[in-house]
Amino acid sequence: MNVSELRIPTSSDSVFSRLGLRLAYHSLFWLLIAVVYYFNYYRLIGNAEHVWIFVIKELLVVMIAFYSLSSRKVVSVFSNPRGIPFVLLWIAVLYVIWALTTYAACFIFQATFKNYGPRFGKYLELVLTDGPLSIVKNVYIFVLDFIFLISLPVGPKFVKIMLEQVLTKTRLERDNLELELNFLKSQINPHFLFNTLNNIYQLLDTDYDKGRDMVLRLSTLMRYTLYESQNHFIPLRKELEFLKDFIALMHIRYGERVQIEAYITDIKEPYKISPLMLIPFVENAFKHGPDKSPNNNFVYINIDVNDDWIFLQVENEVESTQHIAKPNDSQSVGGVGMSNILRRLDLHYKDKYYLSYGVQKNVYSVHLKINLKSN
Repeated sequence: MNVSELRIPTSSDSVFSRLGLRLAYHSLFWLLIAVVYYFNYYRLIGNAEHVWIFVIKELLVVMIAFYSLSSRKVVSVFSNPRGIPFVLLWIAVLYVIWALTTYAACFIFQATFKNYGPRFGKYLELVLTDGPLSIVKNVYIFVLDFIFLISLPVGPKFVKIMLEQVLTKTRLERDNLELELNFLKSQINPHFLFNTLNNIYQLLDTDYDKGRDMVLRLSTLMRYTLYESQNHFIPLRKELEFLKDFIALMHIRYGERVQIEAYITDIKEPYKISPLMLIPFVENAFKHGPDKSPNNNFVYINIDVNDDWIFLQVENEVESTQHIAKPNDSQSVGGVGMSNILRRLDLHYKDKYYLSYGVQKNVYSVHLKINLKSN
């Protein structure tokens, strides 16, 4: 084959291909509807030669109903509670159109054909007796015929519209939730960075080598917050390694002045957790413990995993006159960090976590447990 014989499909080819496929689907759909209407009227008239008049009449009405629902503006009006009057008007107009076309078909049929049974003769008499508005006046008699007429083709259309609206609403809720989670994470990162840079700044004046070590560890932590935290869930092992690095930073910063006890269990099971979920509780212990007063020289951290639950216990010493921080008190516990973590707990672990806090003998403690089974 020569290069000149090669033809690259264009976008217009794709459009025409989709248009042809859509036309084929619609043609098949209306053919099936026509068959249903045909046998329905054949049962009533008893003469196969004359049924086509009523089949065409019914198809005309249902096509008007069907394709009037193809407009997005019409669908948006109908799906709004305020659009109920328009829905009722649409049904009324459609019924009048059906009544007039039915009268016209019966009039033509009676004037043209004489070969029909007594059952259909009574139907013609009922339709034609009071003139063109006979079906409108006797709506209680013909309403079931009208419902049968439009329910077959229009019913699936309404179901499709409702499903599309549900899917659209679900996508919007999912997208809004994802935007909110990303926003919360973006606030946690600078909050953590701000506190750690302050720690390094203070340490560089007193111990330059430890300050350099903190910078290296900080780069590891920031790599985690920048890349790993973009995922909805990460391996629990990585989250615990991140906490260990953070605690190591605190050891370097405080030295022997603060007694830091940290017990973090080794993870063998492939559990996952939402990233940066635990760090605000640990960070808060230092912020409102040693950072608040030099007399607060004790921080205790214990993390364990058992039976699909992760248990976090954090304790820090507080002075008797110190304002007791509450996890839902955004001003007293570091503002953005803690208020965000509570929101994220609700978003990711609704009804699957337990949080308690309190103070006893100048020791403030937070207990958190999260069910990791489904993550």
